[in-house]
Amino acid sequence: MSKCINGVLKGCRRLPEKSPIMLGNNQLWTNFACKKFISGQQKSVEHTVTKYHHSQQSTSVVTNRQHGQGLNTHVVKIVNRECSCGKWNQFGISCSHAQKVCDAYNISAASIVKDYYDQMAYKNTYSKHFEPVQSEDYSDVPELELVNDTIICISTRPG
Repeated sequence: MSKCINGVLKGCRRLPEKSPIMLGNNQLWTNFACKKFISGQQKSVEHTVTKYHHSQQSTSVVTNRQHGQGLNTHVVKIVNRECSCGKWNQFGISCSHAQKVCDAYNISAASIVKDYYDQMAYKNTYSKHFEPVQSEDYSDVPELELVNDTIICISTRPG
């Protein structure tokens, strides 16, 4: 157990000391969430809302072509908080497609960002006191047998 905790805290040692302090500048969210959200807003200007399916409460968004890429269609379901691009599900911050739909239907895109990016939630996470384990003699040894997963993942991507 101590190795697990040490592995988690190892990454925290490299954080600059200013990280928690920088959140005090009247920001609603953490720096990561702010950067992601603003980046999504800038990208959403280039998108177009094309269709709205009333019974499924889904909207289609088409991205513009830039540098040989684009013209992709993504399906956004605001009620379920999901987008077919997967970024909204992955990060908990509304992607550019979802932000475009929110803009089109006068919904605050900031209201659909997950609560764990809130500044108070961030501060509460690190407000507790951690006691490191002094020696391996005091740690619990789990009596679990590790078994490899028999399912082999095969990539469907070309190349």
